[in-house]
Amino acid sequence: MDLLWHPYKYYPYEFELARREISALVSPRSVREVTGGLRLSAPQRPEAADRLVYFAAAGADRRPTLQSRLERVNGNGSNRQSTRYSAHGLHEYKGKFNPQIPKAILNILAIPSGSLVLDPFCGSGTSLVEAAHIGMDARGTDINPLAVFLANAKIASLRCDPDELRSAAKAALRRKTVPNPLGDARETYLASWFEPAVLREIERLRIALSRLEPDTACILAACASDLLRDYSLQDPMDLRIRRRKSPLPEKPFTEAFSEAVERFAFRTGNAREALGQTGFGRAVLLDSRELSPNTPGIGGPFACALTSPPYATALPYIDTQRLSLVWLGLVAPEDILPLEARLVGSRESRGEERRQMAATLESNAAGLPEAQASYCDELLRAMGETDGFRRKAVPTLLYRYFAGMAASFRGVRSVMSEGAPYVLVVGGNHTVLDGRRFDIDTPAHLASLAEANGWRTREILPLQTYQRYGYHMSNAVVSEAMVILEAA
Repeated sequence: MDLLWHPYKYYPYEFELARREISALVSPRSVREVTGGLRLSAPQRPEAADRLVYFAAAGADRRPTLQSRLERVNGNGSNRQSTRYSAHGLHEYKGKFNPQIPKAILNILAIPSGSLVLDPFCGSGTSLVEAAHIGMDARGTDINPLAVFLANAKIASLRCDPDELRSAAKAALRRKTVPNPLGDARETYLASWFEPAVLREIERLRIALSRLEPDTACILAACASDLLRDYSLQDPMDLRIRRRKSPLPEKPFTEAFSEAVERFAFRTGNAREALGQTGFGRAVLLDSRELSPNTPGIGGPFACALTSPPYATALPYIDTQRLSLVWLGLVAPEDILPLEARLVGSRESRGEERRQMAATLESNAAGLPEAQASYCDELLRAMGETDGFRRKAVPTLLYRYFAGMAASFRGVRSVMSEGAPYVLVVGGNHTVLDGRRFDIDTPAHLASLAEANGWRTREILPLQTYQRYGYHMSNAVVSEAMVILEAA
């Protein structure tokens, strides 16, 4: 049996994941390289080759794999890997991992179709969509209301007829409902970030969408939400609050919305042709630190967990997405910063909370393992007089992150089957204190925390990340690893 590579460039780790997929799913007697791919000898489950991520075709007839059929319908050409196929292109969401990775993880773990899987930091639902693609029922949890909204919109789009989505969008745009000025905190906040004409357009659309069937309304609102930053007075490239210096787009918002819906309907329509109708799974607004066997709406026990968790002092997810959160009515303006501070890995801390965090670190009140407690203490003692307040906050923020992840490991463990695997794809980062650089090996620290909270470490597999350029280069993760655990 022959397997053909995709025509695009691979990273070394992708070759490694590809070989592991083959071993777990197809189980050949031997594998050898041939021109353009691999040749398998005596595969035990040749039919499973269709599920492989890193191969374009399989068998003597070179039948395209499911992944190939999904990726190639987007018009990207054949020389680059597609990451916005199916429902993945609905909304840009910072920090999400490439969709090929969660599917490869499920393959490497040989999780059978029909299994119940969990993503405890599901973000915008990348892993939930990939699980649905191969017939699994996934649950995701997140405390970011926009993340849960987007994840459920993506799952709903796998059930939605693309032509019905197009028709609903046109009908919504034909409605000429004029929003009534309320003068409330929401309207005041949005008025400070949108020109009056743009605000009237997006509010008119929001009201029209609210009158549609819920799944359709959710999908179309997500499409509109993805455009808000471009049409706001905020610098669309900035993660924080900064007024734009560039002009607003010349294209009207409604025209941009129509084009976005058409692109998305095209992709999901092609995915539906490859997959048939699917759409299992859902995301729940829940903190994974609070998971338990009795948590409503979750279920379990789970056969597998996988996630791309936050890392210490990571992206300001809530602040970055505040316009969408407020426009969709998911968060009140005054609740933005308190919600940001609740996220695992948040860099937000103020006043009395900051003083309490310092006392918690010094006494190791969270009961962290010696390695993590000592590392935070080392950073605390390394601070110099010239370090600014953000750098001085790093030791306590890192301690809070470790404590949060320890609690999450306990919560996830409580809903897993015995021996079930848990895979985390996470990056390391660094800080500089008193002129000295400290590299934070987040994968190793998380493995240590997991082992103290009901897990065994199977393996830590290094991954190469994509080189980032431009505005967010300083925020980019420069190294990643796949941490493979199992429930002890």
